[in-house]
Amino acid sequence: MTKRATLAQVAAYAGVSIATASRAFSDPTLVRPETIAIIRQAAVALHYKAPRILERNLSMARIAVFTRLFHRHGELERLRGISNALRPWPHELLLYDVDDSLASIDYVKKLVVTKRIEGVIFSGVLVAPEVAIYLKRFQIPSVLIDNDDARFSRVFTSDKKGSELAADFFNKSKSSKILLLGARPTALDLHPGIRLQSFREHLDPKKRLASTELLVDPTSVEAVSEIRKILTAKKPPDAIFADSDLLAMTVIFLARELNISIPGDCSLIGYGDTDTAEILGITSVRTHLDASGRRSVEILRSTEEFGQITRHELEPELIIRSTT
Repeated sequence: MTKRATLAQVAAYAGVSIATASRAFSDPTLVRPETIAIIRQAAVALHYKAPRILERNLSMARIAVFTRLFHRHGELERLRGISNALRPWPHELLLYDVDDSLASIDYVKKLVVTKRIEGVIFSGVLVAPEVAIYLKRFQIPSVLIDNDDARFSRVFTSDKKGSELAADFFNKSKSSKILLLGARPTALDLHPGIRLQSFREHLDPKKRLASTELLVDPTSVEAVSEIRKILTAKKPPDAIFADSDLLAMTVIFLARELNISIPGDCSLIGYGDTDTAEILGITSVRTHLDASGRRSVEILRSTEEFGQITRHELEPELIIRSTT
């Protein structure tokens, strides 16, 4: 199958800007008739077909999102960003809660066969080779979130950089006994253990020697019990780096139960900067959950980028709140 011409190539062939070529398809009333004719002729010459997702007269754009909705804290914020970005256009958001992209292949096949799809977003889900081949074969616009896979356009925030921001903060603090609190890795994780590993490697060597690590299942009762043991030990930590805001929230609730002052007795940094972190005042590494969702839609709709594989990295930020 020959590679489909891009809008940028059509614009160059017609001798106009990409923005003008875009308007010729999405809103012809903004372009002079003679210019539209030139652009249309260029499109015919290059066998270009405007993606349905870019056409203004599309009655209903259907975007499929494959995500681990109930397994990844913060996915709701990301979906909110996707939904808000789609709001100006008629759309139908198809949501599939899957463990990995192999679980999505049957859904993708059905959507392609019935021609009910204009774009696909994989949020925090690995894309298996079989799925990648299918998406490429049928030229389905696809964007990955939190997955730096060179086969597709993607938007992500580096967990390594984000964890290093937290380590830098504690390196400059008076904290001497730091607990690295993380989720126990699973086979479905895109980057298992990368946050704690990056934090540990960037931590001051002296503080690293005095640090301890605890891996738990964040949603289990056992996690609460294990964290309680650490907080009530004879020499409890005076600082905690949690690799998710969900775990940081658990620490907050236990600290209140045990009359432990945060940050007086123990400083706390979470990860993700979810709505939970903002509500509870948790210092957290911002990974731009909402923004990455919005950006994924912009990539699908952007005529400048359509047809080209693009890589967008959003820089993490440490948002200081009342727990440090």
